[in-house]
Amino acid sequence: MEDEKINISNIYIENDLIKAIGYLDDFKADRIIDGSNYLTMPGFINSHTHVAMSHFRNYGNDTDLMTWLNDYIFPAEEKLNEDIVYNASLLSFVEMIKSGTTSFADMYFFEEETIKALEKSKLRAQIARGLTYPDENFLKLKENIDLFKKYNNKDDKIFIALGPHAIYTNTINYLKEISKVAKEFNMPIHIHLSETRVENDECIKKYGKTPTEIFDECGIFDQKTIAAHGVYLTDNDLSILKEKNVSVVHNPSSNLKLSSGILDVTRLLDYGINVCLGTDSAASNNKQSMLKEIEICALLSKLKDASNLKAFDVLKMATINGAKALGIDKLTGTLKAGKKADLIMINTNNVNHFPTDELIASVCYSTYERDIEYVFVDGDLLLDKGKLTYLDEDEILKKAKSIHKELL
Repeated sequence: MEDEKINISNIYIENDLIKAIGYLDDFKADRIIDGSNYLTMPGFINSHTHVAMSHFRNYGNDTDLMTWLNDYIFPAEEKLNEDIVYNASLLSFVEMIKSGTTSFADMYFFEEETIKALEKSKLRAQIARGLTYPDENFLKLKENIDLFKKYNNKDDKIFIALGPHAIYTNTINYLKEISKVAKEFNMPIHIHLSETRVENDECIKKYGKTPTEIFDECGIFDQKTIAAHGVYLTDNDLSILKEKNVSVVHNPSSNLKLSSGILDVTRLLDYGINVCLGTDSAASNNKQSMLKEIEICALLSKLKDASNLKAFDVLKMATINGAKALGIDKLTGTLKAGKKADLIMINTNNVNHFPTDELIASVCYSTYERDIEYVFVDGDLLLDKGKLTYLDEDEILKKAKSIHKELL
């Protein structure tokens, strides 16, 4: 992922790192996987999701974002508990691993349960406690700080961010308090930004400024920030985001399903803004598959111009750009000696990849989830020839069915 060249070579993994790419005479392997007919690349990085929403899949269909949230999701979330969130996280992790995701950024509730599930799944993640509607004594914010103190940078696997949900679920004073905490503990931030036209219009009506301008004035962007959606951004907004080095996460499927709009990715890239990809939740997508986002992102870009957003640009959004957004690009996002062995192997020896003359385009337009047969994180095989090694899919699904009956 440093350039468009595809190398025919060996990858040597020792412990959690890529030891070398090339040819070594003295490497004694515990196991050799034949990479013939496979395309090996960095694992996908899902830069915006809510993993524990998997029990709400296909709930509140055919509605716009605000109707979906207010009439369906917010009331349903009142029923959540630790057990549901733990199981829902595992459900998402099964889906994510089987579709090639190795790292992700999550924002939700009961995040200690998601972290417990995360440690079982062996994935890498940035976790943010969703912060909405300031409560007395800032208990939600304190919960987020406690997560940071307990888990941040644990084994280079878990990183904790602050999660101010959106402009319409927060107050100016609360945003300023969150910003103060972010600076005190040097914590990154994960937010929703300008997802819908209604969100923007109401913010301007209320404050006389765009959400981007409000967040900036409150100091939110003074820390490393990932901003999900960014569909409705003014030129001034883009100047602010560029100046503050904010990464914007494109969520094409969710934006389409909730009728939120279409992000003009090249406009952001032309400003020099780091743009990455996310699935959003299984409730608004309705998959946790980055392959789906890669394909839809590439196809949507063609509405503007046929030469718009080449396949390699989209794969960068799904790998190294995501790593930069999460602040883990020194660890992962490219295949390079010394980096973490986070990689996937895609079987190209099938009819949907034939002919294999343009494999980079083939990843974008021709790959099915079933083609991803090996998934490594930290040199650890999470998916081995299509079989999960740490998670028991049948048991997780059985538990989910039992929970879902009660939830309904």
